[in-house]
Amino acid sequence: MKSRSRPGRAHGFSLVEVMISLTIAASVLAIAMSTFLFGLRTMYKDTQRLATNSSLRSFMAQISKETLDASYFYVLPYYTSLDGNVNLATDPAVLNQTEDFDDEAYDKWVAHGDCLVLVTRTSRYRSTDIRQIRIYYRVSDDQGDLNQETPIRYYETADWGEGPPPTDPINPNATNGHSDLTVELNKINLKATPKIAGSRQLAERTKGRKSATSNHYPIFSSESPTANPTNGFISINVEFINGTTNNNLLSSSSFNYTISPRR
Repeated sequence: MKSRSRPGRAHGFSLVEVMISLTIAASVLAIAMSTFLFGLRTMYKDTQRLATNSSLRSFMAQISKETLDASYFYVLPYYTSLDGNVNLATDPAVLNQTEDFDDEAYDKWVAHGDCLVLVTRTSRYRSTDIRQIRIYYRVSDDQGDLNQETPIRYYETADWGEGPPPTDPINPNATNGHSDLTVELNKINLKATPKIAGSRQLAERTKGRKSATSNHYPIFSSESPTANPTNGFISINVEFINGTTNNNLLSSSSFNYTISPRR
C-alpha cells in the first residue's frame, strides 16, 4: 500500500524579509548615489578652478609682455574716460598721497583706475611717432562698495610701424603719420561703444581689490614718489571668477603683480 506524501509548504519570502531586503538595497543605492554626486561636484569644481587659473595665466602673460614692451602708460578711472574728447592733462586717475608716519621716505603717491592705456612709440629711428596703442579696461563705471562683477576687455590699434628712417635723403622729416596721442585716442570712443570693433573679452567675471586710499575697487594702480606721475610701475590686482555661488561651486583666483614699461 502506497503512502500518500503530504504536500510541502510553498517556498518564498515573507513580508518582513522583503522589507529588510528593500531597505538594504535602498541604503546601498543611496550610498552609491551620494558618492557619485560627490565625485561629480568635485570634478565640476576642479574644472572651474582650472578654467579660472587658465584665464588668469593667459591674462597675466599677455599684459605683462605688453606692459614691458610699452614706452609709457596712462591709468584712467574708467573706460568711459575714452569718450572722443580726451584730455591727457586732466582725465588720468588722480594721484593721492599715502603716508608712512614712521618714515617719510616711504611716503608715495598712488593713482587707481579700471582702464590702462599702454603706448608704444617707435624706438629704432625716432621717439615722436606712436607705433601702437593697447587698452585693457573693465566694463564698469562704478568702483564703489558693491564691487560688482564685470568683464575685462582688450583693444589694440594696428601696428603702424616705425616709418621711414630720419636719414632718408628724399624726405628726412617723414614720420609714420601717428605722432599725436590725443588724436589717436579720440578715435577710440569706448564710452559710446564698449565692445568696439576689434576688441575682445578676456574674462567675463572679474572683481577689483579694495584700494588703501579709498573705498573703491579698481584693478590697476600707478605709484609715484611725487605728485607728478612718473610712469614707473603698474600694479594689477584683480580677481577672476568662474562657476556659480549656488551650492558652493564658486571658483576664484587673484592676481597681484607689479611691472614697469621698458621705455
